[in-house]
Amino acid sequence: MELKKVEQQWNSFPEISMEERPILSSDLEKVVVANPLSDAFYLKNKLLVRVYIGAVLWLLNAWQLKVQWRTDGDDLYQQAALFVSLSWFIYFNARLLLFADYPTLLALPLISFLNKLETVLDKYILSFKFISGLAGFYLLGGIELLLSGWSKSAQESLSHNDWYKWLILIFISVSVDILLMHTIIPGYRKLLTAVHKYKEGIQAKAQNK
Repeated sequence: MELKKVEQQWNSFPEISMEERPILSSDLEKVVVANPLSDAFYLKNKLLVRVYIGAVLWLLNAWQLKVQWRTDGDDLYQQAALFVSLSWFIYFNARLLLFADYPTLLALPLISFLNKLETVLDKYILSFKFISGLAGFYLLGGIELLLSGWSKSAQESLSHNDWYKWLILIFISVSVDILLMHTIIPGYRKLLTAVHKYKEGIQAKAQNK
């Protein structure tokens, strides 16, 4: 009954083309963002989690960078690079969250709404590149920690050889990126395609009328 009522509300605007009709926020899931589009809309919590986790890691890294700077440690440049990467990661995700503008997103006309969803999804997929890079730093740190417990000499040899460390970091980052491209990212690409096809279908119907 509720869905039928919503459809009647939409049909009460014959002078407005379909792509210009407003989004009804109370019935978003039932009418506009029916599965799988609901996953495209509800990225807000994932972006917030990323920003929170990034902020915690950023604070921890800032402290580590300060220690390395004072002691002129072997990991100074690595910690500085990680600091920059984390700063950019937080900025990118926070900017994407602000761009999505979730409080007012539902006030957009349908086509503008779907265009914005497409952009948010595209940028969200791109953000996995940053995750791959950050994974490289933290997995390299894990390798050094394991080596310190297994072979102190091997750990010290790696710590004093920046060339090998950066090669390992790049290898790990690329490997994680390839793994994400074959596991998590395809699902979001399918979602992006679904949003695009949904928009194209609406535009085609509007042009045929």
